[in-house]
Amino acid sequence: MTSLSAPRTISRNSLAWLFAVQVLVLAPHFFYLPLWLAVVWLLVAFWRWRIFQGAWNYPNKVQKSLAVAACCVGLLLTFGSGVRFELLISLLLIGFSLKLLELKNRTDFVLLIFIAFFIVATQFIEFNQFAAAFYGFFCVALLCTALMQLYKNTVSSLVREVLPSFYILMQAIPFMLLLFIVVPRLGSFWAVPSPQHAKTGMSDAMAPGSFTELMESDELAFRVTFTGKIPSHDKLYWRGLVFSFFDGNRWTQAREQQIENRVNQTSKRLRSHIDYIGDKTEYDVIAEPSGQMWLYALAAPISWSDNIGFAGDLRVQAFAPVTERMSYKVISSLNYNLHLRSDNELTANLQLPKSGNLKTREQAKQWMQDTGTPEKLIEKLLSYYHQKFTYTLNPPALGANNVDDFLWRTQQGFCEHFSSSFVFFLRAAGVPARVVVGYQGGDINSIDNYLVVHQRDAHAWAEVWLEGRGWVMFDPTAIVAPERVRKGIAESLSAADQKMLAKPFGASLKLLLLAREQWDALNYQWTRWVMNYDSSLQSSLLENIMGEVSAARMALFVLASGGLALLLLLAFLMLRTRKRDISDAVFVYRQLCKKLATLGFTPLPSETPRAFLLRVTAARTDLSAPLVRFAQLFEVMVYGEQSHIRDQLLKELAAFNPRKVAF
Repeated sequence: MTSLSAPRTISRNSLAWLFAVQVLVLAPHFFYLPLWLAVVWLLVAFWRWRIFQGAWNYPNKVQKSLAVAACCVGLLLTFGSGVRFELLISLLLIGFSLKLLELKNRTDFVLLIFIAFFIVATQFIEFNQFAAAFYGFFCVALLCTALMQLYKNTVSSLVREVLPSFYILMQAIPFMLLLFIVVPRLGSFWAVPSPQHAKTGMSDAMAPGSFTELMESDELAFRVTFTGKIPSHDKLYWRGLVFSFFDGNRWTQAREQQIENRVNQTSKRLRSHIDYIGDKTEYDVIAEPSGQMWLYALAAPISWSDNIGFAGDLRVQAFAPVTERMSYKVISSLNYNLHLRSDNELTANLQLPKSGNLKTREQAKQWMQDTGTPEKLIEKLLSYYHQKFTYTLNPPALGANNVDDFLWRTQQGFCEHFSSSFVFFLRAAGVPARVVVGYQGGDINSIDNYLVVHQRDAHAWAEVWLEGRGWVMFDPTAIVAPERVRKGIAESLSAADQKMLAKPFGASLKLLLLAREQWDALNYQWTRWVMNYDSSLQSSLLENIMGEVSAARMALFVLASGGLALLLLLAFLMLRTRKRDISDAVFVYRQLCKKLATLGFTPLPSETPRAFLLRVTAARTDLSAPLVRFAQLFEVMVYGEQSHIRDQLLKELAAFNPRKVAF
């Protein structure tokens, strides 16, 4: 008898399974890799199929060398000469595809399956949501099926082919969970920096129109879980960057800010200019990758987790660009007083370009003379916004003197227009002011009661220096469109703007929105407890389970959990054996006996299946035809070792009604 490990020709069924699993394993990578790699696989698969049909020969050395060279040239033209993550994955996929042309025996087949297991793991570098884990589990099950199919001589239904693989994987899940909980965290395998992960949201500059794409985007920015009650919508100002320099078109950080913020600091000196007032608000944030260092928090932060730093302008930031999901904890006071850090701070926030926007400069000086104090000037300016301006995502184009055009001509815009013109006007009047950008509000997920902040929640507001009060926040957008701050951006727009924002949702049906919330809640919990399962979370979990974490208790926990998992597995296998694995033939025969028992016929202890069925047909001649055919199929299945007959028997058995013969 030929050994299973001996090289043998690949069957048609095995080759078809290999093609199918290759498609499923490779498909996710084509979302971020060049599509010509998919064309390479199609050409190679077609060539291998023609080899199987006997129409073409295996490629010779020259042909294989040319194929490799062509792929290398393609990689060079696509990715250049630098070493990148996408280049390495592309090389792996090309090798996996071209190996099909050398597939001749079982050894080659097994090698391809093992490479496929590794490629499934690489999917999680780019995709790490719950759906990706489910898809990866499905791919692994099919790879196991393809491997088992290689050593089978019969062909059965798809379900019967795949079920054994799922049974094997389900049996491994308890041990996988145990290892996941107790094995020390050494960092995520999929935590590989990738340009695809870094989807920049908020930029480090603000100009007219720069928020338009963000406000039309349904991309996730971050999620927040509050320890206590979620603050009201109008209190949720997620502070990001502070802009003090204006070049006539764009707002950016001043040079002094950029130098200071390059180094994260946790020194109490940076909080000496803050007076915290009122209750504390504690929350956990999971930020999406942005490729930037700045993060978002409610002002003013009192304390924060060790993996982030603090800048003197009340913002938090990471120690390196955020290229993977990042979780951090902050405690903030929503009521505070913010004082000066240095005398130069006022001078920096009075800066304006030497020329441009002459009408605004003149009007600001005149209004300041008329009102007499910064407070009254601000009151008059906000009243002007309230009476004359409209909030819209489709404002008219502005000219070179964009502040003049907006304040005195178009008077239509959104948060960046209002905050920019507000700060410019006050500076022109001699009042220090600056622009703050971040996000405002968010959507509460009703399933798990956490806050979801999208890119469309991007917002800009202003801070003004007032003697005796320090830096005071003003949001002119809230004066023009108060619903934007109280309920969200969608509530403050015209019908046309709401339709534009609703594009990502399609039909705004309640059922779809509920399904969306359910799915987001599932992904959020997956991110919190699986993707963010680090050493600190592991220590906390083990302490809750064992009390005190020690080597002895850890060993006892592993032995007890592993033993329990083994007992459950043995019990499952014993029950499954009793129920179904006595033999397929006996199972089918017993099902038939149950149906005949309704007519009063039961087999005698010493009676063979054929003898029993003959006795039944003698008493009930109307059942003769179906029972004789059953006996024939039954004997073919038992003595002919043709397991595929079982499916036919079960199908006919399901249709057999002894009280109304329809066999």
